[in-house]
Amino acid sequence: MAIEIASSARPKLPYEHPNVEIYQRLFKENIIRRLVRKSAYRRYDKTITDFFNDESQSLFSLCEMLTQYVTQAFHHYQVWGYSHAYYPGSPGQQTARTDALEGVSRVLPLLATWIVSSKKSTLMGLNHQAFNLPLMIKQSFIHGTDPLHKGYWGKLEDYDQRICEASDLALTLWISREWVWDTLTPAIQQQIITWFEQVNHCEIVDNNWHFFPLTVQFVIKALTGKDTIAHWRYERLKEFYVGDGWFRDGAKGNYDYYNAWGFYYSLYWLTQIDPQFDTTFITQSLNTFNQHYLYFMTPKGIPFFGRSACYRLAVSAPLLAGVDLHCPSVKVGEAKRAFESSLRYFISQGALKNGAPTQGLFTHDPRLVDNYSGPASSFWSLRAVIIALYCADRINLWQTPSLPLPIEKDNFRFEIPAIQALVTGVKATQEVNVIFCEDYTSQQTPLTRRLEKQTLAQKVAETVIGQSRRPKNNLLRKGITSYSSKMAHFF
Repeated sequence: MAIEIASSARPKLPYEHPNVEIYQRLFKENIIRRLVRKSAYRRYDKTITDFFNDESQSLFSLCEMLTQYVTQAFHHYQVWGYSHAYYPGSPGQQTARTDALEGVSRVLPLLATWIVSSKKSTLMGLNHQAFNLPLMIKQSFIHGTDPLHKGYWGKLEDYDQRICEASDLALTLWISREWVWDTLTPAIQQQIITWFEQVNHCEIVDNNWHFFPLTVQFVIKALTGKDTIAHWRYERLKEFYVGDGWFRDGAKGNYDYYNAWGFYYSLYWLTQIDPQFDTTFITQSLNTFNQHYLYFMTPKGIPFFGRSACYRLAVSAPLLAGVDLHCPSVKVGEAKRAFESSLRYFISQGALKNGAPTQGLFTHDPRLVDNYSGPASSFWSLRAVIIALYCADRINLWQTPSLPLPIEKDNFRFEIPAIQALVTGVKATQEVNVIFCEDYTSQQTPLTRRLEKQTLAQKVAETVIGQSRRPKNNLLRKGITSYSSKMAHFF
């Protein structure tokens, strides 16, 4: 029986209903983007694709090269002292400048975890250029939080995408605290905290977004001792828990992979920042989730459903988090197999281009780019790599031999009652299917269930205005109930 979650009307989001002022802002920032953007950085696209196709390369080598690849392109695209990075690609909803902030906020956690993992400050690029990562991070924060600097990240508004990005920025600062935060002057530290504290006064959408101000508040407390944590937000997130390890993404949201790269990724970091925080619920729910979720993994794809397809490289994030939190449902060798095989599969099929994960499942695919996603949004795909680098030494990730995934050992069939899903696996074909046993909508036809293409008019408007104009293609909401790891729906 479905759990009823108290809900309220969805707010009217400004960038979904832009007025003249917002259109002017969008157009202005689009012009600025065209003036300051760099050429697409394609130099090492083939190199990294070939590298991930080479079965002789170790997982450590794959992660090292991926970090080099991303860092070198980030250095190429950055502007205004590493405060923004303008990547090529389809725009998001909230100005090209916000897209460029994502190009920083979603990359910096990778740089921070590489620092603490390697215990080094200098990363050698693929072209043998030396990158001082703590200095790059430090410059980002000094310039981004300075109201007088050209790269200032700005005043936050209600329902602002920058609230989301503040979470990754705060996490970066906490992870790299000994290399960055501890080296800053008290005045600069206060400047940074002042910018972060804006999240305390902003309205947000009632779903996984509650994690964003929470993460910022956890970091502020850890770094300064100042406690502004809105515990009611955490309690609201727990209301979305429906059992069997699964969360609904908001009272009327779907069950999808945001459980993996959203809910459990964020819960993992809350426990790292404050090891005493609600450990029983977090570890028990994650362990229960992973018991079933491990069966979703195959060496050749995942039964993908829901939104944000461009985050697909992060599918193994909760498995790695579970191992680090001593959840017994997944062994380190199984998590390693899921992590490495997912990276190899997608990247060897073209999932990296121009120095970033593409906007799609494999190559760029406008049909699969949600309107809230910009050119650098897909860097959330690095969330599994970020956890891997952070905990690799503790869980002995690099040295432990990989173990077979469930689909590589036998056939299986089971239900996940809380989300009304049936999961089947056929060893002979290496295929996993997830079948939802209820329709999201009764208003559907064969035509309405298809993936719609972006029209020429939408593309022209998107290019001129600098704001996304794409069809909504969440197949769950179109009435598709069966999803195969062969992912034929998306071809």
